[in-house]
Amino acid sequence: MKAESIKSELIEWLSKLDDKSILTSLLQFKKSAEAGDWSDKLSNDQIESLQRGLSDLNKWKVHSSKDFWNSYGRPV
Repeated sequence: MKAESIKSELIEWLSKLDDKSILTSLLQFKKSAEAGDWSDKLSNDQIESLQRGLSDLNKWKVHSSKDFWNSYGRPV
């Protein structure tokens, strides 16, 4: 199916659609697609921090969720 025929089919369907929840979901999808990839907006510091975290993960320098929350006084 060509892109133009897909667009036509969707436009016809949307013009008849009355389900507010589907319309709201489609609008959110549109806004998300227009916003682009969130990772393109990361600062250099944030990218470096993520890279350090991935490096730690690859070296098995990790803590369990239980240990993390216990260190903040929130037993799991």
